[in-house]
Amino acid sequence: MSHNAEMILDQIDVVKLDINLWTSSKKLRPEDLVLADGSKLPPEDLAYLGTKKTVDPNKLKEFNRIKKEAERICLHSGTRFLGGFANRRDEIPRITQELDALSKTFYEAKDQFLSTYNQDTQEWIARHADFGDAIRRAIESVDSVASKLRFDYVVFRVTVPQPDIASPEATPAVDSLSRRTNSMSDQLFHEIAQDASQLIDRSFVGKDTVTGRSLNAFRRMRDKLDSLGFLDHRCMPVVDKIDAVLGALPKDGPYNGVAFNSLFTLGMLLSDPDKIKRHGSGLLQLSSLTPVDEEIEEDVADDQSVPSESDSTQPVVESVVVSEVNESTEDGQPEVQSQANDDDLADFDAFMANYKPDQDVFDSAPSAPVTVQVDTVDVFEAPKATGFMESVKETVNAAVQSVSTVPAKSVKDELNDDADESEHEEQVATAAGDFWF
Repeated sequence: MSHNAEMILDQIDVVKLDINLWTSSKKLRPEDLVLADGSKLPPEDLAYLGTKKTVDPNKLKEFNRIKKEAERICLHSGTRFLGGFANRRDEIPRITQELDALSKTFYEAKDQFLSTYNQDTQEWIARHADFGDAIRRAIESVDSVASKLRFDYVVFRVTVPQPDIASPEATPAVDSLSRRTNSMSDQLFHEIAQDASQLIDRSFVGKDTVTGRSLNAFRRMRDKLDSLGFLDHRCMPVVDKIDAVLGALPKDGPYNGVAFNSLFTLGMLLSDPDKIKRHGSGLLQLSSLTPVDEEIEEDVADDQSVPSESDSTQPVVESVVVSEVNESTEDGQPEVQSQANDDDLADFDAFMANYKPDQDVFDSAPSAPVTVQVDTVDVFEAPKATGFMESVKETVNAAVQSVSTVPAKSVKDELNDDADESEHEEQVATAAGDFWF
């Protein structure tokens, strides 16, 4: 037997319920039926007639409820194993105490039922008078019914055969016990998935709000995984996830909106044994179960990348290069070269030699202006200066725009060259103030 199987068996005890219920079902016989002329029943190897009831089934519902309650007590912190319920050893005192109290309830219900048993059978016959004879032939005595209603349990421990009594013939039996023990975690995840699926169908499907009762169901699943965490290392990451989701919720319900979605996503995770194993192994993130949320996040990211109308007035500069630094100087100091070099303009030196600040540029134009009609607006142009002036306009406008709209720090500032910066700003301000286009 593997070491893991021995470790598991050393920590658990098995609780086996011994509950027997009487259902009042009896085999239906051919003489119990009133057949029409010419009809016949199929042979028994083809079909069975079924069963008949000798008492109202509603009178027996309490016994069925008690049996389910006993199973719930054993499954609260345990899982099915070898026809019983494997629980951690320190949980056994609590389980036996609750089963003893439930046993008392069972026998009180039994005494109540037996005290009115004869009266109940007579009422049942009266309700189905046409089949009264069929019911009377199947009625059991009170003592017979009393012997068939039983509630009991037994607790036992499973151990590995000792080496001194083991034989080669016993090896397959030991291996089978090891397989059953190591598969307990699969049974545990299957039971968690069943509980989560029932919770989703009952509390989430077709609804947008849940109450605190749903949280109690998640807590029961969490406690069960925590109690049997030694069965599989994948249990505890799931326990941590349940704690994180429940811990982020408000203390009081009802829960809707984001809280409802987080609980629903958690339920989807727990409703699939494979997803539980993958999450416990770190292969599945809870966010992957909510593709709708991911699409919403992508849409929000796209919306944030598009500037709104209110932001259209603010300049958006992706990359600004104010100047280039030439590090290949003789004295080791970087040389700053402006991107916009005035020397690149043709005839700029000649223009500046003839420029007079107190005289308008267009005073040098011919006395007879040329008028061009464009949408009822007169535009006066100086024929000889048009090409050159357009170049000057673009240069000055580009310089003004770079100063007024680019919120970037010049490389010159980092070099502490205040004199060159002041001279550059004066040239731009003079060009912008003295010229009118």
